Amino acid sequence: MARSELTHPSKPINGQSLMSLKAVLESYLGGGEIRDLDLAMLMNVPLNRLSQLKRAKSSIETVGRDVTPDETLGLADDDDTVAELPGLRPSQAILVRLLLKHPEWVPIPLRPSHPEVFSLLQPFMPGADGRTPNKAGFAPLFGRSYISSYKLLSESADGSQGAGLPIIRLQRLVVAKYARAFAEALASLASKTPEVPPDVLATARNLSGWALLRERDSLTDWMNDELLLNFENDVNHRFQAWFNDHYLGILKDEAASRDTSPEQAIEKGKWTNTEEVSDTKLASYSRAQRPILGRSDSPFSLFRESFGLTSAEAYWVFGIQVKAFYRFRQRANQRIDAPTSILLRYLFRYPDDIDLFMPVPASGRDIFDAIQQEDPDFKLSQLAPLFGASRVMSYEFAEPEAACPFFARRLATVFWQQRQKGEPIYRAMRECVEEEVIARGLDLGQFWRDGRWHK
Repeated sequence: MARSELTHPSKPINGQSLMSLKAVLESYLGGGEIRDLDLAMLMNVPLNRLSQLKRAKSSIETVGRDVTPDETLGLADDDDTVAELPGLRPSQAILVRLLLKHPEWVPIPLRPSHPEVFSLLQPFMPGADGRTPNKAGFAPLFGRSYISSYKLLSESADGSQGAGLPIIRLQRLVVAKYARAFAEALASLASKTPEVPPDVLATARNLSGWALLRERDSLTDWMNDELLLNFENDVNHRFQAWFNDHYLGILKDEAASRDTSPEQAIEKGKWTNTEEVSDTKLASYSRAQRPILGRSDSPFSLFRESFGLTSAEAYWVFGIQVKAFYRFRQRANQRIDAPTSILLRYLFRYPDDIDLFMPVPASGRDIFDAIQQEDPDFKLSQLAPLFGASRVMSYEFAEPEAACPFFARRLATVFWQQRQKGEPIYRAMRECVEEEVIARGLDLGQFWRDGRWHK
């Protein structure tokens, strides 16, 4: 049976392959387009370099070629391997091949629509004067005015695309926490009764976020009415504790940082405050309620370094473009946009939850040990070549306690996530590596001996 050229490209992966990947991922994820911000994060390149990468050839055609001065402009960032650009690197080629075959492994969560998020949150939303919360209170929970609620929840709204990405990032946080409450309640139930079907527990372990919550009906259809009621009460109790104490607590502090009351901000969406904040004024706030400004010593400017992220990863977590980042930086003494400020305030207070957005990549040592359990003949010298680098990089990659190197960050994350789910990630990655090696016209046996990706 002939292999599909889409999922098994016969030529080396190049910039045009990114457009194929974009189409495949959009088909899998539904709910809107894959943006340049997503592709830059997956390829782990600065956003302003992505347009060049889309036109790039495979690195097999570019390594060793002189780079003209024009080609080097704007390239210096996280990666020291500027000489390989504008070629698509082997690590990027492996990831593209892997996700073309397995789009379900992409480290981008499924996105619920705004009405789906509203339906999830409505029972927990602060009521106005004791009344049942209505649609007007939706957008203020994410740093926008109440008027925006009607636009987000209108029938014509296009999935999750009717809002800026910073709002979608906050919704992702809330949905992920609800899903975690659901999974924890299910695990608690399983510890008390043997009635929980094994496949239900396996699904709850392997899915997260909206991917888990959209399966709620099928995961609870084995429960009788009384058990279901008790289970739902447990889920609601767990989520409400987080929502009230953590999330609404952050919103109240954000409101204070903007010199407005929680009622005005959280219920009416009066988040805007464009006044400049002097040093004297800044010092008058408590630490928890200090405004987040665009200045160089603010959490906004220090976020990437504080969490050990690359620029592509930081922009993706924020959900903002490069222009927005520098616009905030230029307004050094003004508050940054409310949704971004809320997310930053939350992550600096609860830093472990960065894993909901950008998990820390697995170490090379852990990956190597996992591979050897499956393939005892796999050599340490083959580790970096499996992840798209040269043989000599294997030893640094596998150094105990060493941070994951730049070239392996995205593949290491995908590898570990899928291994924890019991997926055959090692075999799938190895197949992608060997397909790319052959497409580059290299000898496969020689490659596994010397780890050379280029002639």
